[in-house]
Amino acid sequence: MKATHDWVLEPEASDLLHIKPSTLRNMRRERRLDAGTHWVYATGSIGGPVVYCIPAIREMQRQRTIEAVQKEDERREAELKRLQQDIEIYDETTLDQLVDGGQV
Repeated sequence: MKATHDWVLEPEASDLLHIKPSTLRNMRRERRLDAGTHWVYATGSIGGPVVYCIPAIREMQRQRTIEAVQKEDERREAELKRLQQDIEIYDETTLDQLVDGGQV
């Protein structure tokens, strides 16, 4: 088993985070990972090797997961409220008309 270090090169970061190297690079390029917090140039120069801070990325993943789940819960709750408001209560005569294909 590998020792886990805070700052690791891309191949090890990819393994530790269970993210493909290309996805990790895209996250960096799209600025979903913050320079200086989630990644740095190991030499301090553009074009140098990139190292990633595993604890910082895991915390970002945790926070974004919480936010995504909360948004999904809010969306589901709003949809449920909308559906509940759309429910119409029919009396027997109205139900008979619907079943017979008549207009209400």
